[in-house]
Amino acid sequence: MELSNLNIKNGLCISLGANIDSKFGSPIESLLICKPKIEEIVNEWADHSYNKKEEERKFQANFFWSSIYETLPHGVENEQPNYFNTLLLIKSNSFPKPSDKNAKLLLKELKNLERFFGRKKTPKGKKWLSRCLDLDILWWEDFYTFDEELTLPHPRFMNRNFVITPLSEILSRSQKIKKFDYPKWSIE
Repeated sequence: MELSNLNIKNGLCISLGANIDSKFGSPIESLLICKPKIEEIVNEWADHSYNKKEEERKFQANFFWSSIYETLPHGVENEQPNYFNTLLLIKSNSFPKPSDKNAKLLLKELKNLERFFGRKKTPKGKKWLSRCLDLDILWWEDFYTFDEELTLPHPRFMNRNFVITPLSEILSRSQKIKKFDYPKWSIE
């Protein structure tokens, strides 16, 4: 997937979801409490990821949050509560140099935050269990990596309506579009 075709190059995107209570409350309360913590984690990660040899830099970014969307659980066999999902798109001209090391440092911090909220490690062979907090890096600029721990861009994000709908909301804020009404196109 060529991300530049989606007008999202030079960005970092993180998805957030929850469908059961965390130690901080309901899924929505968890997302609300998580929001500033994610921004803090990204700022600290970026500030600490620069080479020590480089001049002292201060990371500057714009954080674009989508609305919160309620969605059915994806790919589950057992009944689960609905998920609440949101998306964060971070735009910056001062990201650290994309690398496996830097991407995995951010992933580690996000997984630490999941555990802080009360998420338990997923048992081997189990997928798509209920979660009090689920954080995924979907892409980081045009950086590609593939291994057992992290694949960027996320291989299935384009097939997830709980990603595409919030993404279109975020992008529509900066892309002016106008609906064109043409009688011959309208479905009666």
